[in-house]
Amino acid sequence: MKDLLRLLGLYRRHVGWILLSMLVSLVATLANVGLMATSGWFITAMAAAGLAGATMNYFTPAAIIRALAILRTGGRYIDRVVGHEATLRLLADTRAHLFARMVPLAPAALDDLRSGDLLARLKADIDRLELTFLRFLSPLMVALLTLAVVGLVLFLHDGRLAAGVLAVLIGCGLLAPALASVAAAGPGRALTARSAELRRLVVDDLSGLMPLMITGAFAGHRDRLVVAMASLVQAERQLARRAAFGQALGRLSGDLALIVALAVGVPLVVAGRMAGPDLAMAALLSLSAAEVFMGLPAAFLGFSSTLASARRLFAILDRKPPVIEPANPRPLPEGRDLRLDGVTLRYPGGLRPALDHVSLDIPFGSHVALVGESGAGKSSVAALLARLRDPDVGEIRLGGVALTDLALADVRRTVGVVPQKPHLFTLTLEENLRLGSPSATATELAAAIEAASLADFVARLPQGLATPVGVAGTTLSGGEARRVAIARLLLVDPDILILDEPGEGLDPDTEATVLDRVLDRMAGRTVILITHARAALHRMDRVVEVDAGRVVANRTPSAV
Repeated sequence: MKDLLRLLGLYRRHVGWILLSMLVSLVATLANVGLMATSGWFITAMAAAGLAGATMNYFTPAAIIRALAILRTGGRYIDRVVGHEATLRLLADTRAHLFARMVPLAPAALDDLRSGDLLARLKADIDRLELTFLRFLSPLMVALLTLAVVGLVLFLHDGRLAAGVLAVLIGCGLLAPALASVAAAGPGRALTARSAELRRLVVDDLSGLMPLMITGAFAGHRDRLVVAMASLVQAERQLARRAAFGQALGRLSGDLALIVALAVGVPLVVAGRMAGPDLAMAALLSLSAAEVFMGLPAAFLGFSSTLASARRLFAILDRKPPVIEPANPRPLPEGRDLRLDGVTLRYPGGLRPALDHVSLDIPFGSHVALVGESGAGKSSVAALLARLRDPDVGEIRLGGVALTDLALADVRRTVGVVPQKPHLFTLTLEENLRLGSPSATATELAAAIEAASLADFVARLPQGLATPVGVAGTTLSGGEARRVAIARLLLVDPDILILDEPGEGLDPDTEATVLDRVLDRMAGRTVILITHARAALHRMDRVVEVDAGRVVANRTPSAV
């Protein structure tokens, strides 16, 4: 119940659309029920009048029937339009809310999730929330209100008639599917989990399809997908069986309600306590009222999987950002000197600290290389300086001011990082570059391209900067993608530039050329080079060696 209430809380912004959708749906449903009941009464009354040789006013009932027919047809159309508009607004708002919440979490607080899992939460899990309103909440409320109206009309004729019909409709149409949904809670949760797992496997395997085929591991991964798909189909089959049973009960509720109405109403007609046309009206009213339950069995059965999806979303929304924006950030200081003072960083589940009481001074304008084996802690230093994480112990200061006292936007505009695995979006080359500075002029763009040694590469492309880079930059080599990331960051023009393994995927000559041009462009500003290679170390002011999270050497390049 707590998860349901929290889920409904996400819909507060669209309560107007929700209420309008429910109102239109209720009007269309009552028009349909009223049309059946009024038509039955009118036909029976006309027949009785004809047999008795009496006259009756048929203009008013005929007008009511026409009005209800028009209202039903138009109402159902408007119901679809308004209902889907409300639902799409809810889904769009929820997806934007989740994405906005994920931004400050990335990358540190999302390290344990694969890209396929995140995609499933943004797409499939949010899409499944459609069931909450369009297929569950709204139909349920409309069904209850319709039952209240039907019960009131029948009660005006006879209390036993109303009680009998409502008992059948509520028992078969409402309570039975609700109880069946309790039994289907396990398969519903399994459906959500297995669907998310299948999406994760598909995304991961497609991303690494070429290595899988080259190494001969494709067959094993394909078999794993087949097993996951079979497991998903099994969960869907279990839910489908229960849904079919619920649908049968829903249809049975209408037939039973008709039988109850006749069983109670016929003696009333014989006793002269109810007119024949009124019995026809009551019978058809009871039969048509069962229509409001037709969609509820599937909604009830899908509700457990919907709540499971909601919990997966709440698991993201409840995560705490790895860094907190200060309530009253201080302005950027004039100085740009960096100082790490006794900094310790431990990753969740790590056997040892990634950084262990590291102290380091990096004056503004200096060029410093961080060297060491993989896992030594070099990239952790970059993450702390860009404030993607905060240290567990110690402090980092920029110009004498603690990084935690500065606005995140100011820090990340001042400290730019080219990560070891840069991400390119499924856009053109120019659009990927302009992510760094959308307002950059053509001259500035050309200068950044030249500084990253991309000019010759761009000139060889038939479409030049308008060339699409493919999904996640798959049409580019690793070295080309890295240079695009460097050019993109150079457009930001940060005061402090951190390059994490910028030469990976490049031949030694190209790596040396790129580093020379970047260092020339960053002359007078700070450059921190994280590398295994020796290229450009001669242009560094200092070489800092890191091992097992500690600074073990701090030397000049000539001493390396």
